[in-house]
Amino acid sequence: MRVSSLVFSTAALAGMQNEQASIAKLSNQIATGQRVVAPKDDPVRAPRILELTDRIALRQQYIANQDKARLALNYENTVLQQVRKVLEHARGILSGSAPGHSEALRQQYSDLLTADYNQLKGLANTRDPSGNYIFAGHATNTLPYVHTQVAPGPGSSGTATYNGDSGSRRIQIDAGRSVQVNDDLNPDLFQAGGPTDLLQALDQIAVDLRSSTLTQAQLDAAVNRLNTALDELSGIERRIAAAQMEVAGTQASTRALLNEEKNALGALLELDQAAAIIELQRRQVTLEAAQRAYARTAGLSLFNYL
Repeated sequence: MRVSSLVFSTAALAGMQNEQASIAKLSNQIATGQRVVAPKDDPVRAPRILELTDRIALRQQYIANQDKARLALNYENTVLQQVRKVLEHARGILSGSAPGHSEALRQQYSDLLTADYNQLKGLANTRDPSGNYIFAGHATNTLPYVHTQVAPGPGSSGTATYNGDSGSRRIQIDAGRSVQVNDDLNPDLFQAGGPTDLLQALDQIAVDLRSSTLTQAQLDAAVNRLNTALDELSGIERRIAAAQMEVAGTQASTRALLNEEKNALGALLELDQAAAIIELQRRQVTLEAAQRAYARTAGLSLFNYL
């Protein structure tokens, strides 16, 4: 083959390979519906596409964190609602009690307070759906409240121990923003009334109600202790409500921005299907014509002219 024929053949093969690559690229774009499948498909738009892709992934992570924070706050709030009911029930029992009541009635009230004590201790040791103790600070695998109840009858209450820590767990819900998703009930609620522990106080007054030496001062002190606990509980509930509002507002903003960024990315990636199909057909025709021309040219020899 002469040099001119070799050059023609090489150029023709290169041209057909380029057309085949373009056809493959167009076919892939049509199949995916995206104009840019790989960064090399559009070097100009590629940096913006990568930026939007990263921002979308980050916002989706924030939304996941927001959902996690919302669930944790809702769960704690539900538990604290039950704590409030127990404390209010106990206060109602004590407010209706009097030293002059019969032994049988005081025994009945004592049993009711003992039930409140047991329920309160159970709520303080609540686990979340993942099995973590929600009121143990960072020590989520440690039973936070251990209290040995005194046996019914005259005497002093049992001993109480808090085995958690004062750690505050936080979840990042946006750039530079995080929310507290747990509360330490030990100083804020159980010890808020002074050196006497709330569990011990309930246990003790349940014991005192059985005694013939019960005084009004003992009842008043127990009611005041419960009032203090309920006041402290209100403060915790307000904190949770504020955190819930912050999470909800942040999530609404994050979702709105995420939608805008998804729309922007879609506009960059979206393929004009009709134009792409026309271009594909044109290139297929061009390739077929080039292949036929190459086949005819390659089949020529000097003998064709003799």
